[in-house]
Amino acid sequence: MQEVDGLVTGAAVLNKLQVDVYKGAPWQHAAPDEAVLVLHTLVIDPLRKGQGLGKAFVLFYENHALQQGCLYLRMDTNALNRPARAFYKKMGYREIALVPCSFNGIEGVQLVLLEKKLSV
Repeated sequence: MQEVDGLVTGAAVLNKLQVDVYKGAPWQHAAPDEAVLVLHTLVIDPLRKGQGLGKAFVLFYENHALQQGCLYLRMDTNALNRPARAFYKKMGYREIALVPCSFNGIEGVQLVLLEKKLSV
């Protein structure tokens, strides 16, 4: 969770749980599960757009990963979410694959799998 002046401005889940669609993906790095930290469902208050909160959250994620001994970062986003895709690319994440799936009961969703290796 991210706060500014006592108000929640962003949230996500950070853990080592790689969702089913990650299995068999052509990841660039064959990392053991314990070395991968996953960012799930990053959301930032749309009223705070353009204030650098997304970047701050992703930098927090990367620093947290290093503290946990995880050099490999993975996440996904909807293929239709072009702003997120451009943002993650700017942050150094590489698009690995486009995977069709069912997401929250919605059929035909295309997820973009993203990956980044941190350097120590």
